[in-house]
Amino acid sequence: MINTEQVLPWHEVEASVVKEKKWLREVFDFSEFERGRDLQNLPISLDEMLRQISVSIVRGDIKVKELKSKQANSLWVDDVTNLEQFENDEYHGSEWHRKMMTIIKSHFIENGFEVVNEPYLNQGRSDLGVYKENYPNLFVEVGTTSLYKSWINLHTMPQSIFLFVPSEYYALEFQNSVAFAI
Repeated sequence: MINTEQVLPWHEVEASVVKEKKWLREVFDFSEFERGRDLQNLPISLDEMLRQISVSIVRGDIKVKELKSKQANSLWVDDVTNLEQFENDEYHGSEWHRKMMTIIKSHFIENGFEVVNEPYLNQGRSDLGVYKENYPNLFVEVGTTSLYKSWINLHTMPQSIFLFVPSEYYALEFQNSVAFAI
């Protein structure tokens, strides 16, 4: 039986879901929205995928942490003077992606984790898989990401952490506690 004293009014829940959807669109570069990918064969619309992720966040089934820094890559390197080993020229596109993967991979290896390039997920692959005994599996996505792939994996890989790194100053950690029917 539901305790009605703990249930929020529908309009408050809906406002929270809408707020989360807006936030997701602001912080992610979902490749489907930008690249005009053929989306005809998807089981639900992109908007509904965003809504389902937002509802899961509002319900507390998916926990989200924002990680921010004022200095580039200080999320991954304790002493930013050590970044010289990764610095070459101006990075763009695939060069930037490769540089970020190298920096993030080094961070986790230095902290005793095993890191695998491009491990398979329930849908697609992630850029990095990060593993250590007694820690949940962590999957890293650098730069743009697929909303469809994220939606499937967030909802079908319980007890996993998904770390999205859209920039050198910012990362988002999503941890789901339960598997969902999609």
